[in-house]
Amino acid sequence: MTNQPPWTSLVRLIQQLLGTSKELIMQKIGGLRHSLKLAPHSTMEWSDLQTEHVTENIQRAVIEQERQRSINCRKSITLEPSALSRKERQVIQHIERTVTNLNKNNLTRTTAYYRIYESYPELHWALLAHMVSRNGGWNMTDLKGDYIESVMNREDRHWSYRLLERCNAKIFHDAFPQLMLYAESRRLGRSLFHLLPQFRVSAFMKPIWDSFWVQPNSPLLSVALIINEQHVIEGSVVHHPEYQQKVIDHFNFKAHGWLQMNQVVFPISSPLLHAPTPLVGLALEKFQDLSERIEFGKQLYALLFHTEQVLEGALRFARSTPHTGSRADYWPHRFTDRRHSAGCSSMLIYSPKLNEVYQDERHAPLEQEDWLQNDDALKYLNKPAAPLSSDMTSLHERMWDELTSLYAWNDAKREHETK
Repeated sequence: MTNQPPWTSLVRLIQQLLGTSKELIMQKIGGLRHSLKLAPHSTMEWSDLQTEHVTENIQRAVIEQERQRSINCRKSITLEPSALSRKERQVIQHIERTVTNLNKNNLTRTTAYYRIYESYPELHWALLAHMVSRNGGWNMTDLKGDYIESVMNREDRHWSYRLLERCNAKIFHDAFPQLMLYAESRRLGRSLFHLLPQFRVSAFMKPIWDSFWVQPNSPLLSVALIINEQHVIEGSVVHHPEYQQKVIDHFNFKAHGWLQMNQVVFPISSPLLHAPTPLVGLALEKFQDLSERIEFGKQLYALLFHTEQVLEGALRFARSTPHTGSRADYWPHRFTDRRHSAGCSSMLIYSPKLNEVYQDERHAPLEQEDWLQNDDALKYLNKPAAPLSSDMTSLHERMWDELTSLYAWNDAKREHETK
């Protein structure tokens, strides 16, 4: 409870928002100067020749897709069991069982991404997916934490969680079989990418994996996976009428982008108990825009792998900190995963562990038709560029200060209305 009039909290919130806008401008100016001094990490070398070759093969795949549609045989994209060897059937069954078991919740998915990256560090996208999936879990538990629970009604919070969980699950369902098929190919010493259609993976990805098997180029594969996964959620989630109506078209959802609250942050050291763990990252403004999501993903990838300092820092955090879904994982100086006792005030923000506030979901079927209808997606298949500015430590603190002020304003307004 507070004795302050509501307008004092509103003034504080407006001042903080203005301060955030000023800091964003100054950060971009400083980031431009800093970026000119950075040399890219050796693992970020891009092959224009390989990209050109892959592009030609994808264009052939588009033509083949169109031919199959014209003769009405597109539905038979998978191989008949009789055409598969006994070993291939075993591989398929093993991958299907594993993916089903690991696609239980955000915690199992996030851990799976990191484990396969540990085994195959050339799979850059797996580490990117691990770090982004951590953010997905933090966003989910925010809906059950101190502040969001007080400013969003129950239905809005329910549908926001459903959107986050559905995107997280669909991407894993599509991408993890691809990563496992690569692992099985490495184990057996021969390419198994002719089996990609068995997992309903888009025809867009086969030329990419075929090329990676012959000449591994992690940036090309990572960018292709970013393009593919954003297309995977585009029609079945982002433009699904139910999610559009319940979440994406809502003012609250759009305001998060305008106010720089859709932040994806990468902690770049082990957690510190009494000070902010340094963060880098970006804020996504228009989640509903496919092009913006793809470019955002490419920038996050370039940020994570562009410099050794960021990559090693992120790996240090990932190795030292199991993912629980609580923001106390990275900022224990600001968050706690323990709910405050009644009548007991705390300076820490309650951010629960995910498995304590959500049960595993039974998802509706996650399969979908191949999104590859034309070669429009090829315009995104180019070298990713690191963002001009990426230090998020101060901006992340500001975001939570703004939420604190919003919470205080809302609380003061309710108290004032009851008098």
